[in-house]
Amino acid sequence: MFAHQTKPVNIEATDKKGNLILLGKTTRERLSQAPFDSWYNKNYESYIVDSNIAAQVKPLLGNKHFLVFMGTWCGDSRREVPRMYRILDYCQVKPSQIQLINVSNSDTAYKQSPGHEEQGLNIRRVPTLLIFEGRREVGRVVESPVTSLEKDMLAIVSGQPYEHRYKLPGKNMADTTRLQPAALLRKTGKAGPGRQ
Repeated sequence: MFAHQTKPVNIEATDKKGNLILLGKTTRERLSQAPFDSWYNKNYESYIVDSNIAAQVKPLLGNKHFLVFMGTWCGDSRREVPRMYRILDYCQVKPSQIQLINVSNSDTAYKQSPGHEEQGLNIRRVPTLLIFEGRREVGRVVESPVTSLEKDMLAIVSGQPYEHRYKLPGKNMADTTRLQPAALLRKTGKAGPGRQ
């Protein structure tokens, strides 16, 4: 899904408070380095995976791809993204199945990345974990889990009814399940159906 990184990765910037932040496509390894390591490593190591639920999730993830939108400036992202990675590691998800994208907190580019990977994906809160099967979004966890990350992921990947915390009023699950926009496919280098 994310075979070719055509845009720069691990773009560093300074926010309006003078703090170092990351923007755009980011490697997980960069999160484990200063200054982000102070929260990433702590929250990753301290999270205890619900192994009973994760064991049910694991066999359902082989054909899934994950987009994680976060902000290194965001408290919810700092808490939840390391936990997401802990669960995905436990379930032996390959790094090639995951794309991490950092968004800005500036007034002029709020919740946007330099490559605009968020376009068409309705990213209103971070972190947002989008789960895809092929090109189709099968569900998302927005900001924090409804029950737990493991249980929310199990509901999504097993096709159970699931609504994230910020589901729009009057919308049903079919309204939030969509194809991945073609523009994002071009940006991530993923081949569409029938293309290699």
